[in-house]
Amino acid sequence: MNHSPIIFIAGMPRSGSMWTYNVCRRLITAVGKTPWPDEVPLDESPAIQHALSHPPASGQVYCIKTHFQIPVGKPHMRIICNYRDIRDATLSYMRFMKCTFEQALAAARGGMQLTDHYLESQDPNVLPIPYDMMINQPQQTISTLAGFLSIPVEAAEIENIAQSLSREAVARQLEKLKTDRQDIENSNKDSLAPGKLSSVPNLDGSSRLHDSSTGFQTNHISSNKDGEWRKAFSSEEQEKLMAVASDWLLRYNFIR
Repeated sequence: MNHSPIIFIAGMPRSGSMWTYNVCRRLITAVGKTPWPDEVPLDESPAIQHALSHPPASGQVYCIKTHFQIPVGKPHMRIICNYRDIRDATLSYMRFMKCTFEQALAAARGGMQLTDHYLESQDPNVLPIPYDMMINQPQQTISTLAGFLSIPVEAAEIENIAQSLSREAVARQLEKLKTDRQDIENSNKDSLAPGKLSSVPNLDGSSRLHDSSTGFQTNHISSNKDGEWRKAFSSEEQEKLMAVASDWLLRYNFIR
């Protein structure tokens, strides 16, 4: 290969993939290269097609976040698969998308299939990133990502990235988004002007605000700690979820 591989952050929804995506972009920047695309698109399909059919410009590294299924076994790709206890991911999806339990259950099925697609292959160019590791060992996670992507980075830079993308720092960014949304609503504008912010529909007909510079959206942090599903879901909902997820949970050591 005469250029950097294409980096896909392609794990299940609501498992920390946006954090991982921002870490990868920061790692690329830290070694003097430019991640492409330069902003986070709402629809990544055109970016994927471009990356698969055109080599990057000098100094560019393709870095794309997606929940589409990317083929494995390609030496010119590096795929990072975030994954999480599907019970927690389902609750998080339900809150983030403002949807019904049945809609979140359908998304859970897709998330489990996506994880299986990447991790069952045991391809050396696929890196699994458990949500617990990302939350509890952010610096170690960043170091692991840097090693997987063959990006030499100093310990001080790893610490800097971890601090700038800590849960508290991201929460402040989301609070700023919430303020921006209120300002927009108070201005009585019918739509957003083209630029950094755009509106994304939720499944209940409401909307959230998307920041194209980071990909973060209002309500992106939708739960405080794992295990909330035990109180949030009814007994009937838990039974339905376990009926479709028990084998998957066992396969990835989440039964506890």
